[in-house]
Amino acid sequence: MQIVVNADDFGASAETVGATIESFEQGALTSATIMPTMPAADEALAYARGRADASFGVHLTFVGGGGERCAADPEDVPGLVDGSGRFPRARPVRLRALARRLPVAEIEREVSAQLALVRESGVEISHVDSHRHLHKLAPFRTALERVLPRFGIDRVRTVQDVYLSRPFLGATYWVGSLWRRPLRRAFRTTDHFYMPASTGDLGWADELLRRVGDLPGATLEVGVHPGPDGWRDDERKSAGRLAAGARELGHELVSWRAIG
Repeated sequence: MQIVVNADDFGASAETVGATIESFEQGALTSATIMPTMPAADEALAYARGRADASFGVHLTFVGGGGERCAADPEDVPGLVDGSGRFPRARPVRLRALARRLPVAEIEREVSAQLALVRESGVEISHVDSHRHLHKLAPFRTALERVLPRFGIDRVRTVQDVYLSRPFLGATYWVGSLWRRPLRRAFRTTDHFYMPASTGDLGWADELLRRVGDLPGATLEVGVHPGPDGWRDDERKSAGRLAAGARELGHELVSWRAIG
């Protein structure tokens, strides 16, 4: 199995950037996705420019709760942000997306602005995913289908299909295949995707490695959120155990550039 280990939230804070860089240096990560408008984005971008062996994408952001701001002029995306350019919390955005009441043209402008910030910093963009996985919903997916070809990007994260515990109350667990199929038709992506944060899994590396051999297909992405404390620290440590164990078992750790 080819396994991509991707760190989300790269640039969200100095602490997450530090933990992500540490994980890269220890060989636990092959990729990361950058949040270009967050407080530590400059540090993340500087590191990415010096790591040609890894791949770096954009963690497209459309929801807030921790200071997330738009990259476009707020006057150009009034249906996505408040007057100060801040994004709302995830739940109302998801509901509007499911009802197809979000302005796709404004999403296109915001996606373009976030991608441009990363590209203009000198970082080659290998792939995209999104904060809170909103890109699986129709308005965001449509915007990606229109914008990404203009940037020469065709790799996008799929919808989670690997679970170590069953999130019976989670919509993705039940209807994820309905979101997964159109993403797979439109973009290059991995055969499988696992994210421990979606169900609060802790110390998950050994159990995931036991299950990898039973997965059909050839590629798996594991999405993690390295940090210094709590669940982020557990993900940092577990990513290290996963990488070491995968290599011992003969799996190949690859960057997103190897996908497709």
